[in-house]
Amino acid sequence: MKKSQKREAILNEAEKLFYQHGFHAIGVKAILAQAEVAPMTMYYHFTSKEEVIKEILVRRENQYFELLADKTNKSDCIHSYIESLLHAHLDWIEAEGTNGCLFLRAKQEYEGVNEEITSITREHKKTLLNRIENDLKAFRVPGSLGIQLSIILEGLTSIAQIQDLEEVKEAAMNLRNSIRVSDK
Repeated sequence: MKKSQKREAILNEAEKLFYQHGFHAIGVKAILAQAEVAPMTMYYHFTSKEEVIKEILVRRENQYFELLADKTNKSDCIHSYIESLLHAHLDWIEAEGTNGCLFLRAKQEYEGVNEEITSITREHKKTLLNRIENDLKAFRVPGSLGIQLSIILEGLTSIAQIQDLEEVKEAAMNLRNSIRVSDK
């Protein structure tokens, strides 16, 4: 089935605006203006701004996990896995922007306001941790390594907002070199 170009334009432009300015700062009129569509077109595809947000989060999650699946080396040693995970995440940051995590922003702005949106954000973070933990099972490493790697990924996303990305990449690889786990 062919995707509607106008629907995709709405999603693409809304995602850019939300990522740059936040969710509450951007209204439907701004999205419509950027996407160059009429209100009827938007409401043909989405029932509300919140539906657009949910669709963006689901789509973004799928894109992120596809990138991790494509770029993460699970067949070699633990050190190669960690390095490839860090590189994949840094590639995402470089491609998508250094304005923080859209999921955490959505959680902050919609906590107590829209449970569906905050649920998507919580589930995204849980799914990421579960995927890392499942990947790590093959390497027989301590269970806490999954949480540690998740913390590192979140830290990379955060520090990339205020630090030069090349410096962040270099620091991430230095950090990777300091992680002491043995291949069993």
